[in-house]
Amino acid sequence: MRVYVDVNVIYYILTANEEFGPRAKELIEEYYGRMITSALTVWQLYILLRRSGARLKISQVLEDLGVKVVALTPEIIKMAEECEKLDFDDAIHYATMKAHGIKVILSNDSDFDRVDVKRVF
Repeated sequence: MRVYVDVNVIYYILTANEEFGPRAKELIEEYYGRMITSALTVWQLYILLRRSGARLKISQVLEDLGVKVVALTPEIIKMAEECEKLDFDDAIHYATMKAHGIKVILSNDSDFDRVDVKRVF
């Protein structure tokens, strides 16, 4: 079973977040090789890591974590625009899940509890 991984899970690992990092690491290890994320996540990681001063190769990080990046397509954007329960960034993640038939998201963002996916964290 493939799962979707939200940017916050990856970020917690990369920044060694004391509160959430250990749980994020457990999830990444448990689902290694079965995770996908949107191309949007790459951009979000770039911005978040740049703000923190980290200079990592995001492509290498995602490969090491076993995360496959999928395209952000016009169809996904359209589905996201039609989603009224989430902000636009989260709606893109949700629409990407729907487009790929994924029903489980690894995320610490409780906003995903408002839509028809199972959130694990």
